[in-house]
Amino acid sequence: MLLSGSVFLITSDGKTLSLPVPSESPHDPLNWTVKKRVLPLIPVVIFSVTCLNVTQGSGLVVKGLIRDFRHEAHAPFNIETLLVAPTLCMGLGAFLWVPLTFALGRRPSFLIASSLLLISVVLAGISTNFYGLLLCICAMGFAEGFALSVVFLIIIDITFIHQRPTSLAAVWSIVGFISGITLSAIPFCTEHGRDWRGLYQYWTIPAAVACLSALFLFPETYFKRPVVAYDGLTLLQTASEKLIIYEDDRFDVRFEENNKTLPAAPSRNWFQDFMDQFYIRSTRASWKSMLACYPQILFCLLNPLIFWVVIMTAMNFAGMMYIGTTYAVVLSSPPYNLSSSLLIHVNTSSGVGSLLAWPLGGVLIGRILSRMSRRNKGVREAEHYLFGYILPVLTGSLSTLIYGCAVHYKWHFTTYYLSYGLNGFSFVAISITNTLWVTEAFPRWAAPALVVVGGVSYISSFALSFVLVPWVKVQGYLLVGIELMVLQLLTGLVITPIAFWGKGLRQRIHGRWADMREGALRPL
Repeated sequence: MLLSGSVFLITSDGKTLSLPVPSESPHDPLNWTVKKRVLPLIPVVIFSVTCLNVTQGSGLVVKGLIRDFRHEAHAPFNIETLLVAPTLCMGLGAFLWVPLTFALGRRPSFLIASSLLLISVVLAGISTNFYGLLLCICAMGFAEGFALSVVFLIIIDITFIHQRPTSLAAVWSIVGFISGITLSAIPFCTEHGRDWRGLYQYWTIPAAVACLSALFLFPETYFKRPVVAYDGLTLLQTASEKLIIYEDDRFDVRFEENNKTLPAAPSRNWFQDFMDQFYIRSTRASWKSMLACYPQILFCLLNPLIFWVVIMTAMNFAGMMYIGTTYAVVLSSPPYNLSSSLLIHVNTSSGVGSLLAWPLGGVLIGRILSRMSRRNKGVREAEHYLFGYILPVLTGSLSTLIYGCAVHYKWHFTTYYLSYGLNGFSFVAISITNTLWVTEAFPRWAAPALVVVGGVSYISSFALSFVLVPWVKVQGYLLVGIELMVLQLLTGLVITPIAFWGKGLRQRIHGRWADMREGALRPL
């Protein structure tokens, strides 16, 4: 019960506890009304959708890029670099954005990321040379790294433990669905891919809206709950978001042993509370916490229960790249010869698949978790979240198999819609489960774990993109689809039970490094 990852969540009378316990501070997000807690998600969704469209949209305007830059691109860079560079920058971005939130706070980091997105989109729309456009696209990918890492922490900040599966699923399903629909409109706004500047000029408006909404609608969500004295007792919420109750005299001894004193609560007035909403740097952040994250990142990379998630996510993302980077060539060639108006609906099907991750990867998993906690005498173990991997691993592996067979046997073009729809569901659902697993299994190192899972996975996927095309040329679509299916099943459904039964290993890891808290959700 004292170990991280084991939480007493459901009482004997069936009541679900709202953990962590909110403080009395008005700055504590868990004290906000539902409306105020939903408010930060509006700029988050706008920002995430814009990032996805301006980075993935490059593949939809490749005709115009080839026409204008085929003579400017020189080795090792080429037109394909414009399509795959954002993936590398997404991974690198996670190594900056997540630690930066501990130095400045969520709000100032979001303002920097949204400003970077706006500037890069504006400059991309007026770029006149290949390397200028490449630099802008890399900056967009870097900004997207915020959307694919820190946004998970923001959602965790404003939700109780039992709300997180549904909340994560809701946000990322909506983002994936809107992105799929808006990507489908890009060919019609760019003369079917010939006017590549139109892509960035149109998306300058949403990028500006994202920047302004981050400034005016996004409050600071990062909050370290203070020590509270009550009726002769001292209540302390640890770095793993558990509540420990001390008698006052025992608590004073504990802090004297660590050369610390109990901090006094500062007096504040209404004007200071109002101005805090617009203050740039969070008063609860520190550069020390940021610097401490980087050794923790190395530790998490060496942690077998986190590194396994990296490998599994990379295999899933490789399946998405296998379909996403080749379907346009296949469907625009004989025997299909599809027009762009039909071709683009592959992205629409991916958006629909992403939307299905809300009920299937969020609501359903939440109910399964609740049932398992009840059967476990009210205690939710981190290993319970591993059941969330089953459905996305099955659908992800099935999508690559269907796609490989469809190309090889010339199946009807609607099977391509089905395969990419399954893949879209798999990607969103596996991202949700990744977040729940690493943050609940290792809450003391939640932020570095998210950096490793997100950053290293996307960097690995970038490396795989250079192998994918030669791989398909040598072995063909069918064999590559089967091999990717096997790899996803092996890393997902075979290693997951090993992790499930590896609870003892996780507890030994916690026991050895129990006092290392700098990378936690709430560092002390």
